[in-house]
Amino acid sequence: MAFGKPQDPSPKTQMDVYLVSIGPDRWECYYEAIDADEEVERGKGFLAGLRYKFHQQLKEAENARHQAVIEEPKTIFGRIHKRSMAWIAERIAEQRLLWHLRRAKTATLHVPSDLTPAEGERIMREIMKRDADRHRNRLIPHSLLLILSAAVALVPGPNVLGYLFTFTVVGHFLAWRGAVNALHGVAWTVQPDPALSELRRAFSLDATDRHRVIKEVAQRLHMPKMARFVEQMSLSA
Repeated sequence: MAFGKPQDPSPKTQMDVYLVSIGPDRWECYYEAIDADEEVERGKGFLAGLRYKFHQQLKEAENARHQAVIEEPKTIFGRIHKRSMAWIAERIAEQRLLWHLRRAKTATLHVPSDLTPAEGERIMREIMKRDADRHRNRLIPHSLLLILSAAVALVPGPNVLGYLFTFTVVGHFLAWRGAVNALHGVAWTVQPDPALSELRRAFSLDATDRHRVIKEVAQRLHMPKMARFVEQMSLSA
């Protein structure tokens, strides 16, 4: 999934969401938030502990992503953990929009100016319905895998499986709640943006020019992480 201009660390009830092209006729919703935008204290109970562990994982993954040079771990568990952090960092970029949408009451959807507002909102709602179904369907099996991973905790060394499934379970739950709220709880306003039309036209260009235009649009919208998101999503879908 998806990411607007960096938000203030305090929770927001209004958001700016951008409908960005990731291919000639393919779309994603995009929202650009600051990395560590929510502090969570350790609470009592299983669910509170799971949520606390989840946010600690977010911090660790994002800190690792911003380190210019990371020494290669010497143990196999260390190497697996490093790769897990890289994987989690990518999932953060894809799901953070939905995590924020679970609290939103109003939002502005910025769409390419060559789409009508009705077309832009229809595409956004199709994306949110797809994401709600996908995260709901993945939540149950990942919850079962988290429970099964508890057996691995008896083995000496870091419980990498438990670490990963803690992230996926909480991440899928928050993403599902966000997509459902986007469909049924958020009051949307649609605003055309010519820069997003330029991004759409970029996919009719050769690879070099497409990369240049994507970066130019990201700079014009003051969203430094958007270019990488668009190019990664265009390759993964």
